Amino acid sequence: MTNITRISQGEAYTAPLMTGPKGEAPLFDPAAIETLRKVAGDQASSFVAEMAQLFFDETAKAVRELRSGSDHGNWRAVSRLAHSLKSSSATLGLMRLSRVSKALELDTQNGASSPETEGLVAEVGEEFKQAIPILKSLSDPPA
Repeated sequence: MTNITRISQGEAYTAPLMTGPKGEAPLFDPAAIETLRKVAGDQASSFVAEMAQLFFDETAKAVRELRSGSDHGNWRAVSRLAHSLKSSSATLGLMRLSRVSKALELDTQNGASSPETEGLVAEVGEEFKQAIPILKSLSDPPA
């Protein structure tokens, strides 16, 4: 794992940048945060912190709901949750979480599971766990 430090609008933050084998999405792409900072302007630090905290809270709930939907065979709900996670995780630069969420969405979009579904649900949970330190660093900006 490598730490990256970004300086944007006079504020620095450090977050882990993890990359996998060639062709695999990085755990975190800081360019997404830079985009959010540009959109937020003067409120960049508090905006990113609020977004990261909201994402953490909502995604923890969504991961539980994914597991419940999977346990009960509610594949349409699983697909909807995965669709939402795909987009929101990409917005915060959590690219591996976005990638696996997309795979789960596609796997269950027809309202049924496949032999890969259970593994994908577990992988979403694992990628979320790996993203927690990044979310904490983003929701706790430097003073």
